[in-house]
Amino acid sequence: MFKRTITICLTVAALGAGVTACGGSSSEEPDAAAKAPAAGGTAVSVQDNSYAPGDLKVAAGDTVTFTNEGAIAHTVTATDGADFDSGSLAPGATFTFTADAAGTVSYVCTFHPGMQGTIEVG
Repeated sequence: MFKRTITICLTVAALGAGVTACGGSSSEEPDAAAKAPAAGGTAVSVQDNSYAPGDLKVAAGDTVTFTNEGAIAHTVTATDGADFDSGSLAPGATFTFTADAAGTVSYVCTFHPGMQGTIEVG
């Protein structure tokens, strides 16, 4: 008689992060500290068709941190009320803007003009 041994392998996933036998990790995801806005600031997620939130209110002196959480490059470019341009933001990259004076700032992604937002500075 022959004896057969069957080996069963399991893949373990914890909260969407796969664990492998070689202990690999992904450098594609920005760490949580990179996503956090500066103290006294607001976070905006740059996604593949929108800014979230797209319209926000901040106080003069507050910092707004934009993080590209999408899969493709975007920009954050002022069209009215301020003068800033993030340049091309690769996935995972961040850009900050400090609101200096009261008023309304309009901005757009120059790659995707349908992506628009406003910052009301009080």
